[in-house]
Amino acid sequence: MTSGTTKIALIGFGEVGSLFARELLATGRHSVATYDILFDAAQGAAMKEKARNLGAEPGGSAAAAAKEALVVISAVTATSAAEVAREAGGYLRPGQFFLDINSVSPETKRGDEALVARSGADYVEAAVMAPVAPYGIKVPMLLGGRRAAALAEILNATGFRMTPVAESVGQASAIKMCRSVFIKGIEALAVEGFLAARRYGVEDKVIASLDETFPSLDWEKQAGYLISRVLQHGRRRAAEMRESAETVAAAGIEPLMTLATARRHDWLADRVAEQPSLRNVPQAEWRTSLDQILKRLKSAKIAAE
Repeated sequence: MTSGTTKIALIGFGEVGSLFARELLATGRHSVATYDILFDAAQGAAMKEKARNLGAEPGGSAAAAAKEALVVISAVTATSAAEVAREAGGYLRPGQFFLDINSVSPETKRGDEALVARSGADYVEAAVMAPVAPYGIKVPMLLGGRRAAALAEILNATGFRMTPVAESVGQASAIKMCRSVFIKGIEALAVEGFLAARRYGVEDKVIASLDETFPSLDWEKQAGYLISRVLQHGRRRAAEMRESAETVAAAGIEPLMTLATARRHDWLADRVAEQPSLRNVPQAEWRTSLDQILKRLKSAKIAAE
């Protein structure tokens, strides 16, 4: 570790982890170590080289990456969050912070807190309230936990935008999960509604009607943005919506709409798996994306008859 810097460990070196590593190192205030389960897979060598090129140290394990780190940030998939917390409970030490930025339900976060607590480290939940890519470490986050305010003070000095909202774990994630019911629900509606409208050749008239009803929104632009979000991240967003469904169910409400949203996101992720080129279509050309999907659906229907 360079003199005068504090070490931060990133567990998960995907889109978010690599972006955070780059920006943390650019501040000159931190050294960065990282670990990803894919380091041990076929693409592991390339991922490690990417980390080294940024100036981060790839660890042989999560425990190795976290050694002597002041803050350990868990930035993995929703399905892996609990396992990462369970492992952290065995290798963290008192005085370290474990920052859980994964999009999971309040109940999952509370369970993760209990897993980490046996180590004596301080667990802090974070609810990431916007897409990370445009913001980097400046993405708005809500924090919860006994030491949330202390961690915010440390990391905001680096350039993070963290707002403590509760001393107990769960409320920050509840805000995130309930908001996701709206945001990802609108995305699912855009996919389904515009796909059907394009099939009937009436999408322009639908957009004109939406613009009249909601004059402050540019629906031509919104259609491209909303559809592209699911094309790029449908599988991950479906997993997040199942966490939102758990949140809604825990409130005693049957998550009918939330689960339907997860299904539509998964459905589009399946179409992307069949046609990977869909990821590369520019937002403004969303009609092209829908045409490719409709063509594939038509071919599948003919083949089944």
